[in-house]
Amino acid sequence: MSLLLDIGNSSVNWAMEEGAQLIIDGAFRYDKNNFDKSLQDNLLSLQKPTQVLVANVAGNKVFGSLEAWVKQQWQLECWQPSVSERFNQLKNSYINTQEMGIDRWLAMVAAWEKYQTALCIVGCGTAVTIDSIDSLGNHLGGYIIPGIELMQQALITKTECINVSTDKHASIDYAQSTQAAINNGAFFAATAMIDRAVKHLSVESGAFPKCVIFGGMAEAINPLLQEQFEHEPNLVLGGLFIAHKASS
Repeated sequence: MSLLLDIGNSSVNWAMEEGAQLIIDGAFRYDKNNFDKSLQDNLLSLQKPTQVLVANVAGNKVFGSLEAWVKQQWQLECWQPSVSERFNQLKNSYINTQEMGIDRWLAMVAAWEKYQTALCIVGCGTAVTIDSIDSLGNHLGGYIIPGIELMQQALITKTECINVSTDKHASIDYAQSTQAAINNGAFFAATAMIDRAVKHLSVESGAFPKCVIFGGMAEAINPLLQEQFEHEPNLVLGGLFIAHKASS
């Protein structure tokens, strides 16, 4: 039984895998300064895994804490993949592949292996990421913008006259207060860019792409989109499992 971990900038998505199936899963937010406690509180009760597979974009400090904790609790080493120039028919467009976040790459690997058609893949976490793939598996490129919370915080912390608390109510309606305007404006900006990216890829590829969305804010953003997206919360973990299997 494998433990799969997708460590983002503010939360961890995890699952236990057995027989190529994710049998249980969950997610939790964490404090970078006390990562050990977050692991203790959320993972210690799990059955001891035979291996620990990790996709980490939170930096070396967090990974070091994880590695030490896993070794202490389960006497195991952590395995993590790296971004590559290609995976089967999927071809990375980045000149320097190590500039790409491993979560984006694994999400593309999982989506391409499942659908093998033109794809628009959207990650909704601390940042909103959009990646476009044509029907031949060529990654055309992508976009990164601040996520909902970062957009809201930027306005509140970088302006003198806006002094409101943040909100996470998913809406793109007209707002009648500053708090609602900041909230709805962030959702409008994110959804408008995602919808535009889908249309742009449709024109470029000559066919409507399969649209897939994942990440902590995906469930909130998805209903606001004009196009139909498949919500796949464990997309990165699926790519992590595929990458590990291919390396064995």
